[in-house]
Amino acid sequence: MPRNKSYNTNDVLEKAMHVFWNNGYEQTSVRMLEKEMGINQFSIYSSFTSKHNLFVESLKKYREYVNKNVYADLLKPGARLKDLELFLNRFTEHKITGKKYKGCLVVNSTGEINPADDEVSVELNNYYMFNREMLKKVLSNSIEAGDISPETDIDKYSNFLLGVMQGLSVGAKVLPETQIRDFIKVSLSVFK
Repeated sequence: MPRNKSYNTNDVLEKAMHVFWNNGYEQTSVRMLEKEMGINQFSIYSSFTSKHNLFVESLKKYREYVNKNVYADLLKPGARLKDLELFLNRFTEHKITGKKYKGCLVVNSTGEINPADDEVSVELNNYYMFNREMLKKVLSNSIEAGDISPETDIDKYSNFLLGVMQGLSVGAKVLPETQIRDFIKVSLSVFK
């Protein structure tokens, strides 16, 4: 007779996502996951079958998490380049507040994971495609509002902005605030 779960799968998955985000895949042990998720190893394997599958599910959860907590302003109807500029400048907030900045789970994982890992690669690419589509919409809204030229190649510039966001995610960990702001200013100057 199967046992009833005494935990909410969605809640423990979000906790696992934060463990991977803070430590990376390789440095995250099952013991760390047990401690932070509040469930034992048996329950982890029962629900997710392996650390690898838990990681894949955590990447999916991260996309859901950023939709609500990170990209909300860029996903709202009518978001434009001015909203993107405000968003990008948030990469400097931790320099002012002193709060630890851990980057982006997906960007961190992209540098850590073997590209031959098809399951993880699919999730990483899904995240990047989601970001690219969001940026295309921001550019399209900006053209509609007359902020940028109607001749702007949305595909090309959404790829460029995706690279800017990924570069900022890495650089913001160590670069001084002035360099981050310069990077943002020069990146957005291509639309002037």
